[in-house]
Amino acid sequence: CACEAEAARPSPAFKLKNWLWKLLVRAATALGRAGAPADAGDVRGDAASLSTLRSRLLSQSTVRLLPLLQRVVAHAAAAERADAAVGLGGEAAEAEEKMALFGLIQLKAILASQREPLARWGGEAAAALDVAILMVDSRPPFAYEVGGTTLRSPEEWGLPRSVLSERWRPTAAHGGGPAPNGNAGVEGKGTPEEVLQSRTEKMGTFQLALVTNHIYAQLHGYRFYLENPCPHLHIGVTEADWNDALEPSQRSEPKWAWREGMQQYTNRDPVCPGLPADHRLSPFPPRGPPWAKLAAIRYLLRRHAHLAYIDSDVFVTEVWQPLPPLLEATGLLRGERWIAAAEEFPPQKLRRDTRAGLANSGVLLLAGAPIAGAGILRAIEEWIWPVGNPTWSFKWPFEQNALTTVVFRRYPRRYTLLKPGCPLNSPFGALLRHLVGGTPHRAVYHPDHRTAWLAEALRCTIRALNRSADSHAPLERCTPNEERFELDSHGCGEGDKDSLHTTPLSPSVLGRLRAADAEACCGLCNADEACAGWTFLWKWPASALNCVLLEAFEGVTHYEGRVTRAKLPRTGGGAGAAGAAGAAQQTRTYIVPPPLFGATGPS
Repeated sequence: CACEAEAARPSPAFKLKNWLWKLLVRAATALGRAGAPADAGDVRGDAASLSTLRSRLLSQSTVRLLPLLQRVVAHAAAAERADAAVGLGGEAAEAEEKMALFGLIQLKAILASQREPLARWGGEAAAALDVAILMVDSRPPFAYEVGGTTLRSPEEWGLPRSVLSERWRPTAAHGGGPAPNGNAGVEGKGTPEEVLQSRTEKMGTFQLALVTNHIYAQLHGYRFYLENPCPHLHIGVTEADWNDALEPSQRSEPKWAWREGMQQYTNRDPVCPGLPADHRLSPFPPRGPPWAKLAAIRYLLRRHAHLAYIDSDVFVTEVWQPLPPLLEATGLLRGERWIAAAEEFPPQKLRRDTRAGLANSGVLLLAGAPIAGAGILRAIEEWIWPVGNPTWSFKWPFEQNALTTVVFRRYPRRYTLLKPGCPLNSPFGALLRHLVGGTPHRAVYHPDHRTAWLAEALRCTIRALNRSADSHAPLERCTPNEERFELDSHGCGEGDKDSLHTTPLSPSVLGRLRAADAEACCGLCNADEACAGWTFLWKWPASALNCVLLEAFEGVTHYEGRVTRAKLPRTGGGAGAAGAAGAAQQTRTYIVPPPLFGATGPS
């Protein structure tokens, strides 16, 4: 969780406490290295115990959660100081209180037994805390079971279940074609093998995230809910939809009256019909699909002390880490705070689009009515009925704007705003990673790789579950989209204008690879002595073999959507510009995954 504080310079007392916490973490780490985790037994048998599996994962995680908590608290305090500066509430004194609270959490964890350093958050303690996890989606779930364990989907998700292993891989795209006899795509028809094939063909971003998150809930004894408040939607906003979606005080305002221009403006927007009175999640007005999650959130907040809502493209990176320490650090554990969220991730921030609001609503931690009282239910109801631009009931930013303009503004002392990724939200979230649909630049992150990355994250999770009990190696964080690949980018930033929209003449191809962007392709060429130049096809699909390494070529010619450049020779060491030109320039990039389904683009 690498985050930078964006607040004023900390006080000497704050620095002293921070130094003491670091000292404690180092001491605890030394203790963890001195004593190996106790043998928790082999959990790969047919009757594997979830409590045994959870205990072993917790014991192997040692004190890795503690530095994360330190940063969470520090940046929550920093966010509060920043909010106070712009009039959104928060007091500087609360930063000191949170640091003291963090010291208590950390000291308890350090002094706990080496066998289970985080055991107080597992088993019966987790059940007593009444934590629920919610996902909302209308797509069919994926029926699964993890081989050799009792981890499996409920029967309501369908039977038979696909058995997952470390080498499991989906074989066809979401909504793939039917089997030869045409029955595999029809629920309940065909042989069991055809039904399984149909389920495999329905694997996508949502299903892969769903399986990982459901495994996480089972490991810690949390209640898991998959809700579908919008099973049937229609395209185009009608006059009845518009009037029902208006807040009562807006219905008499002439500027919001239904007219022909409004019908043309919204005639392609998907609409979830309002929920009837006899629906379990009712009442709820007609809205765009992203709003529907508030009906499910409201329903569960009445029944559970704590709720984690996660979007369909969010997954848990470390299934062995429990939620209660994070709930305590953000003030939700005892209900002092009601909502914890993280700031918006680019591209909205980069283009200064304020409609997105302060926080992203794709990952939310909430305190429910049993612990926070009726106030949280009132806040959710006000969120459902904001007095704002009614077109946002059916268009972006949907409910996300009202989270800031209604909930945060009316209850400034009841929310905790975290930095993106620390540890919630953004494609680089430390615990709850949000593979969003946009990107500031393809070199950093590309949403087209989400399905492949989620499949790898699921296999990584299964590897953690199947580890032998006597393994002392640290558990692997399931973050396949991190920039782990180092390349020499010498000469990769020169001549961009001249090489744009060019392709080689009479090329001799050395190899074809996948690269995140042109700079990564250039770095791959630098890594091979036989490479004389390269061509990057930036209009091809992101997972295609878009980087062509050239052994030789006779020149370039114009070609839209390609970049071709000769490798820049090194001038050797020495002082001055010549020495700088010959020095290696390191760049980091992510490893582009092969496409999970289908072809890789033009041949």
